[in-house]
Formats: sequence, C-alpha cells, structure tokens
Amino acid sequence: MASEEVKDNAQLKATMLNCNLKPSDADDFAEFEATLAKIDCILQSKAPSDDEDSKAGGDAKEKINFDNLDVDKVRLKVKENRTVINKKTLDEDNEKQVKEMNQKSFMEQVEKDANDRAEARAKAEYEAELQRSQGNEAFRSQKYEKAILHYDKAIIKVKDSPITYCNRALCYIKLQNYKRALKDCQYVLEKLQETNLRAWLYQAHAHKGLKQDDKFEESVAKAREHNPKQLAYIDKYIKQLQA
Repeated sequence: MASEEVKDNAQLKATMLNCNLKPSDADDFAEFEATLAKIDCILQSKAPSDDEDSKAGGDAKEKINFDNLDVDKVRLKVKENRTVINKKTLDEDNEKQVKEMNQKSFMEQVEKDANDRAEARAKAEYEAELQRSQGNEAFRSQKYEKAILHYDKAIIKVKDSPITYCNRALCYIKLQNYKRALKDCQYVLEKLQETNLRAWLYQAHAHKGLKQDDKFEESVAKAREHNPKQLAYIDKYIKQLQA
C-alpha cells in the first residue's frame, strides 16, 4: 500500500510539473485541490465500509484521470486569471502615459507662450526705441510738441519705460506745463522706479515752477536720499535751476 501511495504521489507531482503549476497557483485551483484531497483520503483508507464503498464509488465520478488531464484547459485558466492582472497593469501604464503626455503638452505650451511673449516684447521695445530716438531728435531741435508725440507713441508700445516718461516730462517742463510734467514724474516714482533720479529732479523742477517751495524741498531731499552717490550732480542741477 505504501509503495502504491508513493507511486501515486510521484504521479501527482509529475502531472503538476507537466501542467506548469506552481505552489502559488494553488489558490486559483480550489476545486482541483479538493479533488486531490479526496484522492489522498482514498489512498490512506485501509478497509472502507459498504457505505464508504458506496460513497467512494460516487466520489469516483469526481476523480481526475491524470492520464487524460487536459493541460491546455488548465493553462487556459491560468492565462485568463493572469490576463486580468496584466490588463490592470496595462491600464495603470496607459494612465501614467496619458498624465506624462498631458504634462509634456502643458510644459510645451508654457514654453511656447513664454517665447511668444518674449518675441512680442522685443518687437515692441524695438519700435518704442525708434519713436524715442525720433523724440530725442525733435527735443534737441527744440520741437517739444513733436517730441511729445513721439514719446506718446513709444509709451503705447512699452508702458513701463521710466526713460520715456522722464523725457516727456522734461518736454512739458520746457513748455511750462508743470502739472502735466508732475503726472509723468509721479507715475515713474510710484509705479515703476522709486529711486529714479531724473524723476525726482524733474518733479522738484515742476514744483519750483508752480511755486510750491515745500514740495520742491521735499523732492530734492528724496533725490538725495535715494541717490547718495549722485549728490554732486544733484547740487549742480539745483544750482542751475535756482540761477
């Protein structure tokens, strides 16, 4: 009996190997294991009773014929179960790829927008510089109204250039339009560059023209405060202004 059991166990192991089954695959074949348990019980039984013979006879119908075991069906079940796992992994990979593609597309769009803005800015600055140059030429010819027109066009192109606002403020000062000059100076100091020396001095000049002595002195003091390395130039400008 022991030799038969050894023989049967050896046959069982050989069959499992032929099916490419691993111990980890046992959970996927619960019905198969149950059948093996019944076989093992039959092998270990010494003298079964009539009832047991009858039960064993009934169980024999459930007994697997190892010689005729359809390996392809067993493999099919394994493949089906593994397909579910692989599909889940594939879905996760696809989702990851979609996210990476979306992120890549977003970064490419951001880079394109940045390049477009830089190109537009460069073009606007070029056009503004042309207008400012023409305004400077008109100023040197004492054509202050014409110079203002060119500075206006330059500001339309580039709205954050302190130089252009200061140039236009000086034109207004030459035309004794001190209140309009103050607006340009204040815009520079409040919105663009608080330390701008020309804006402080032109503002002081405009206050002087409006006979606002307190504000004149305050503007000069601010010019000194924000530009301590330009004191000699500030003194020279104020001296000429008061001459």
